[in-house]
Amino acid sequence: MQTKCQRSPQLARVVHPRCPVLRVTQVTCTASLVTLKVEGRIAAEWVEVLERECVRWLETGRQVRLDFAEVSAVDHAGVAMLRRFPARLVKIVNAAPFISALLAQP
Repeated sequence: MQTKCQRSPQLARVVHPRCPVLRVTQVTCTASLVTLKVEGRIAAEWVEVLERECVRWLETGRQVRLDFAEVSAVDHAGVAMLRRFPARLVKIVNAAPFISALLAQP
């Protein structure tokens, strides 16, 4: 079942009240693809937040494009989570070279 491309309140800003470390913003949405801009650090408890957001969109039948232009770091748990998604369903674009290298390592 597909849902409309509506921004969820929690999607506009996912941050810790005193220390913002992750921001996820829906940039575009079509019937088959959603693009999410990710900003900050993908680490610790924020890994699960990003994973839930990806799964939520995948369950609507859409592919997910993650724009990592503003991602400053990805910890081990973040790398492991991102590797679990099939590349044909979740695509990372605009990642810094060191983040791309981390994700490419076996």
